[in-house]
Amino acid sequence: MKRLMLIVVVLLLLLGGGGGAYYVLQKDALAEPAQPEMVQRTEEPVYVEFNPILLPIVGDGRVEQFVNIVVALEVPDQAAADRAIAMAPRLNDAYLRSLYGTLHSRDVLHNGIVDLPLIKRRLVEESNRVLGIGTVQDALIQMVSQRLL
Repeated sequence: MKRLMLIVVVLLLLLGGGGGAYYVLQKDALAEPAQPEMVQRTEEPVYVEFNPILLPIVGDGRVEQFVNIVVALEVPDQAAADRAIAMAPRLNDAYLRSLYGTLHSRDVLHNGIVDLPLIKRRLVEESNRVLGIGTVQDALIQMVSQRLL
């Protein structure tokens, strides 16, 4: 009889402990605020690489150095990438008109180093002017080299 009572007490303790644990865990799960669902993009951005752009840096009425830049454009989808590839000659023309010869050493050089944010901003502006506003999300600089004359 004592043995039976001991088994019943142990079972009651186990059931009580399990029920208490379930109650605490359920209470914590209900108390947590619901996480907002993250907006999932249907497509990852696509990167379109271009041929190197050679830019002269003008100072004191002469070319002081050349800057060679390799850039990739970040566009939202493959359709925009195909359009950028098809418009590559027009984009290169826009880049050269915007940057060629107009980059003066006092504007673009800071302690002898090219101001890449300025160049990136101009590349994005020209790209969006040619392809349509908002088409190009960013211009990613892949490589930069400076050659002093």
